[in-house]
Amino acid sequence: MDVFATIIVANKNKAAVHELSSEDMFTTELKKGIRKYWVSSGYFTDSEYNALCASGLIHAIETDESIKPSTTIADLGMIKKIIEG
Repeated sequence: MDVFATIIVANKNKAAVHELSSEDMFTTELKKGIRKYWVSSGYFTDSEYNALCASGLIHAIETDESIKPSTTIADLGMIKKIIEG
């Protein structure tokens, strides 16, 4: 069964979490001060979710489906970086 989660990782861990999940995940950049983070929200397979949790690479995680990712991001004092194209 898949697990719904909003997972945030520090920039230094982005490549490592891509190896545990997918290149299609953790593509939205967040900022907190001068630090950079990446977020992915949605359904993770059990194996992806368990591997990420066991990895020690996660900065923050929220598994309550009723809490919007934007709420989790704001509660952590982070902002979504807007990339103009």
